[in-house]
Amino acid sequence: GHTQTRPALILYNSEQAIPNSLEHEASHGDKHGHIAKTSVSTALSNCDAMNVIFLPLGHTQTRPPMNDCYTIVGDYEDYHINRWFRMPNFDTTNKKERELKHSHPLRHFGRVTLPKGIAEFDIPELWKNQKRGQKGFVLDHFEAMRTFLENFDTVQKELKQLITKRNAVRNNTVVVMTVNIGQSELLANFVCAARSRGLDISNVVVFPTDIESKTLAEGLGVTTYFDEKNLGALPKGEAKMYGDPIFASMMQAKILCVVYMINLGYDVLFQDVDIVWFKDPLSFFHDESNTAIQNFDIMFQHDGSGQMRYNPLSANSGFYYVRANKKAQYVFTSLLYDGAFVRKCKSHQQVLVQILLEHSSFFGTKVKVFDKVETDMFPGGFHYHQDWDVMHDIVSGKSNAYILHMSWTENKDNKLKFLRQMGEWYVQDQCIGHDYLELVEGGGQVTDGSLINQCCSAEPIFSCHFRDKPSKEPCFNSPCIDKRCRQFWKPTDKFVAELKAKRKALN
Repeated sequence: GHTQTRPALILYNSEQAIPNSLEHEASHGDKHGHIAKTSVSTALSNCDAMNVIFLPLGHTQTRPPMNDCYTIVGDYEDYHINRWFRMPNFDTTNKKERELKHSHPLRHFGRVTLPKGIAEFDIPELWKNQKRGQKGFVLDHFEAMRTFLENFDTVQKELKQLITKRNAVRNNTVVVMTVNIGQSELLANFVCAARSRGLDISNVVVFPTDIESKTLAEGLGVTTYFDEKNLGALPKGEAKMYGDPIFASMMQAKILCVVYMINLGYDVLFQDVDIVWFKDPLSFFHDESNTAIQNFDIMFQHDGSGQMRYNPLSANSGFYYVRANKKAQYVFTSLLYDGAFVRKCKSHQQVLVQILLEHSSFFGTKVKVFDKVETDMFPGGFHYHQDWDVMHDIVSGKSNAYILHMSWTENKDNKLKFLRQMGEWYVQDQCIGHDYLELVEGGGQVTDGSLINQCCSAEPIFSCHFRDKPSKEPCFNSPCIDKRCRQFWKPTDKFVAELKAKRKALN
């Protein structure tokens, strides 16, 4: 895609920093008295350093609008934004009475506070109920860290031996995933879809959190490591929605598996299990001719959300590539240490975004988030549910996409239905919701790859479910799932006419 340009206001701290060609205009404006405009190179020609501040202006305004004022104070340099709101003191006010009102004096609050009086980032508690001995997120995290630290050396040694034995590395990169039995069918679909397309997944390493998903992963022939001491107590069920207790509990697994691998010196492509590959995404990240991306430490799929807690990066923590250098390693070490905050937020994504911002400013860590509009390599739930031009390109074979990430979808059942009608479901019905040991012929043990024939379909298994969601073929006779009921296919579409003609010719 083309490079997007946006206007920027530049302030100079001395006359010497002003461009030589704009000495008069910088002080007095252009001939119309307006702020002078020039190119970036000219505007910065005399600058020895540049401090960049992102502000919500125009189409980047994603939070509820307020009458914002920006104050620059002469003092020692501070690389954080401090925010004051006209709100009451939260500590002494009922939650229903905390909204912004002009009658209140300006008070200092956390920077991610909404006008309704909601603090998007809340501090994790030491105790949930000290009298009853119920530990809070902080003490729970202390226990988890103790287990992690006591077993770290052993896990690293075992992982190194496993990776070496199975030769599960390609160009010093491993593809890392984690799964519990509740999401296991999605892992199976990823493997089966990749096999159907002949894609190399020999360097995929799965970290199951229960014995059942371990059995499946091994049966599908992928390298599997079960860190039972750290992950064995996590819930087995499927998350019913984003941020529910099961979803939140799985965040520890998503963090640990990346920490382990990058500390062994391997670059990591981490991905959620609700992903299918159209092409091998590692060919993109390993393309040395693409010099624009080679200097980044971490690269993310765009989440698509404009919520304040994810801004300004909106990085999707379900698909990213991280290099095993000291800057990236310390990002994930910091995320691990911040586990109590992750538990409080019920997701590691918003915590990770804030750590990325801090490390980018503090250490110069280079972070790239691929634009959701300007690039089409890594589409996700935002595109599936909202950007149908991208989805039409995918189903028509015109897309440059490497993957499809079925994010932004409430539960596993809907993910399955959306993938089926996209023609991206490759798991046989007998492998959905069953004990995988029952599928082994003769009732024997699951061995490496022994479930592939029973579970994987060579061709996609298509079925219609909703006419108002993207589909490989028109689903005119299916119901709507959303209130708007906006049809993905229209009877007048050229593709629909061509499909009817093909079917008529076959009959």
